[in-house]
Amino acid sequence: MMSVSEHEARGALAEIEAVTRRGQTLKGYRYAGPILMVWGVIWFLGYLGMARLSPALWGWMWLALDGVGFAATLLLAAKAPAAAGGAAGQAMRTSLGMAAGVAFVLAIVAVFPKHDLLPYLALPGLFVGFIYTVLGIYLAPRYAWIGVTLFVATLAGYYAWPAHLAEWLAVVGGGGLFLSGVWLRSA
Repeated sequence: MMSVSEHEARGALAEIEAVTRRGQTLKGYRYAGPILMVWGVIWFLGYLGMARLSPALWGWMWLALDGVGFAATLLLAAKAPAAAGGAAGQAMRTSLGMAAGVAFVLAIVAVFPKHDLLPYLALPGLFVGFIYTVLGIYLAPRYAWIGVTLFVATLAGYYAWPAHLAEWLAVVGGGGLFLSGVWLRSA
């Protein structure tokens, strides 16, 4: 009979724990993917609408689109099994997180001057890019890649194509989120 040293046992347990964490991260990616795909479509439609509609209609359009996205997110989050965060708890955390993000962006919009609409077009891309980057740093690395890409793409469009920023964000932001969702789902 072969005995295992304390050092070997600790190493084996650490390896098991690392594999378990990696499995949970991959499972989380698979549940987050469809949510990101939904928001990619929402962003595409919203920014395309901003390119085509009067600014007076933007708020109502985004209210409707965000309502659809929020409801879809809750439905998809509720399908997550306990191993991926638990349906009820995950849906509640998702709701509270989204509400905090919306409140933050609305507060910024309320206090910023309204003479130039271009920064308002860029704000969601910068904010969501920042949030995903931080999530990626602390939780799951793929989110960091998504966040940095969205952040840089938003700045690129803002400075290189300001006259077409809404279209840029529809295609690059919305399309990028959708493709990121496909990438996460395939993890």
